[in-house]
Amino acid sequence: MPLTRSQAREPLSELPVEYVNKRPRTHVSKTPVESERIAEGECKENSLPSQNILQSICSPRTPKSAICHTEWISSPFWKEGKIDENPWSRFSEELTLKIFSYLKIEDLCRCSLVCSYWRRLSYDKSLWKKINLRNRNIPIDQLVARLRFGTRYLSLACVQVRDATMTNRFSGENLAITHVDFGLSTISTHLMTRLLEISPNLRKVNLEAMNLSPALLRALSGCRNLEILNLAMCNGVSADPLVAITKNCLNLVELNLAWCKISTKTFSRLFPKRCESMKKLNVSGGRETVTSDVIRTMTTNLPFLDTIDISDCFKLDRDVLTALQENCPCLMELSCSRVYPLSSEDMLMWAGNMPHLLFINAYPSFVTERFTQFEQWLSRLFPQIRLNAAEKSDIARPCTSLRIPKGSSQLWEVYLRP
Repeated sequence: MPLTRSQAREPLSELPVEYVNKRPRTHVSKTPVESERIAEGECKENSLPSQNILQSICSPRTPKSAICHTEWISSPFWKEGKIDENPWSRFSEELTLKIFSYLKIEDLCRCSLVCSYWRRLSYDKSLWKKINLRNRNIPIDQLVARLRFGTRYLSLACVQVRDATMTNRFSGENLAITHVDFGLSTISTHLMTRLLEISPNLRKVNLEAMNLSPALLRALSGCRNLEILNLAMCNGVSADPLVAITKNCLNLVELNLAWCKISTKTFSRLFPKRCESMKKLNVSGGRETVTSDVIRTMTTNLPFLDTIDISDCFKLDRDVLTALQENCPCLMELSCSRVYPLSSEDMLMWAGNMPHLLFINAYPSFVTERFTQFEQWLSRLFPQIRLNAAEKSDIARPCTSLRIPKGSSQLWEVYLRP
């Protein structure tokens, strides 16, 4: 039964319960005159429901829709008899961007479809500064669209990029990427080369276990600000482009060449110029190519080298310790696991001549009985030196910590959310 005009003007408490749900939800009163009085503060008895009316509405017999209606009209979004159409407009853009910064990439893309206001905020450069696409399967169109928002930290580890041959999509201005991780990803060499060519500000690059080309290495040699480069277990490492990297990138701090198929002649040509910034070098895995003469030649122009890994280099002998003593007086850490020609006596005599030495990683390099004696003598003579403190080398590797939340990623000193 519809309400009469006289019943519509009665207070809410005097109406039957079945009529409560039929009252209009967009205005407190129906007539324009009463709405103007509410705005001017002249009609106080009909402006908002009183406490008695709220108690009567919230009775056990009252429908839930009526309670929701009462809570809505008494909420702070009710202003002068009108409902605010966009409650998010009350938040500042800085606060909204802070909320958006905790969202995942998928949720942020969904927010951009809500309205034009959210679309503009979701494309803010501060939200796309760090992108973690680890273990994803993405088309190249999405990759190009995301990198154009000023991305600086990019993780493409274990990523499979579809339509990766369409390198012409990356055209125009250069990218702002400084940290990038391509480790173990399924991506074409042409696409990686193009990304490196248009990223002149690159500082840290991880290409572990990737197939390289001379063009890609030449693109890296043009990055004058390059500090960290990881080429561990890479295939296709050419001699001339690699020498150009060590010659042109004078700010290089860490270089990892572990288990790369590099010849002895190429190793001897590395670092033709004095590089005072180089601190950490990994040439492990050069079983037949890394010799004591190679280490002496390479370290001649590395006076401030403090960490070196020469594990699994079977052609080394005691002369390598003499070369490190002469060329690297600031050495603090030596990894020489499975370098069997080195004896425990040679290691003890060498450790006594290295004043800054703090770590020796020598997993079974000697016979078990001799290794136990070496450990005892090392702790007695040089208590400041720790033996086998690190299980694996972290030189130039982007992830150096095992305590990372699930789904997250690490790019050296930067942590990326899922």
